[in-house]
Amino acid sequence: FGSRPLAANFHPVGVLLRAGPGACSPQHSTMGNTCCNPGAEDAEANGRASGAASAAPPAAKAKAAPARAAPQPRSPAGSSGAAGALDFQMILHDLDQAEQLAYGTAFAAFGSGAESGSVQLDCQPLRDFVAANSACPYEELDVQLLQRVGQDGEMKLTLAAFIQMLRDNAVAEGKVLERFLGLSTNGETIDSQECRSGLLMFKDELGGPDSVGEGRWEQVFDVAMSDAGAVVSMEAWTVYCKTVARIARVVHVVKA
Repeated sequence: FGSRPLAANFHPVGVLLRAGPGACSPQHSTMGNTCCNPGAEDAEANGRASGAASAAPPAAKAKAAPARAAPQPRSPAGSSGAAGALDFQMILHDLDQAEQLAYGTAFAAFGSGAESGSVQLDCQPLRDFVAANSACPYEELDVQLLQRVGQDGEMKLTLAAFIQMLRDNAVAEGKVLERFLGLSTNGETIDSQECRSGLLMFKDELGGPDSVGEGRWEQVFDVAMSDAGAVVSMEAWTVYCKTVARIARVVHVVKA
């Protein structure tokens, strides 16, 4: 290569290294134009722009508040989906409430009208449930339903009447009386131990699967006979049998 004269604006390396803050930097260039570090006026203008950006209204910086969760709808017939939370101990110690929750949830699934608390007497899911979960014979079902029609004369069954019907028909009273007379020596009373043994045999007459299970029947008898004395009358025996049957039927419905 031949020798060429240096360009007029060429600066030796040593000069650039000694240059002050106002000298151009070779690191930034655009389309052949050299970009220099800002001067005092440019720095002042940039400072004003930066200050204006930082003074943005707080509302613009604030993060959007998280959306509130929509309230969950309640289940029809006041069940609130609570049947799923029933367990064996609750059924033992708060039977009325357990029936309200278990049978209220079932009632809510009976279709038209259930959401307002009553269904037609010819509602097939209603009739099937009563037949499967009570001692009411199917051929007597219409009579039992008609006995529970409200005072307004409408051919409908309310939730309260439905629950009471299941309680009243938890067990066949004829079988209760027959079992008592088989245990009693005087036709009026039995001793407490005979009563407990009689309940153990009577549970097999409830029909349907044994959802309670052998390991839990003793707890059921303890609760049912909690007020028993040394001897048990026919009336008390009837109450104990119904209580045992009611517990067993709720356990079966909710699979507790």
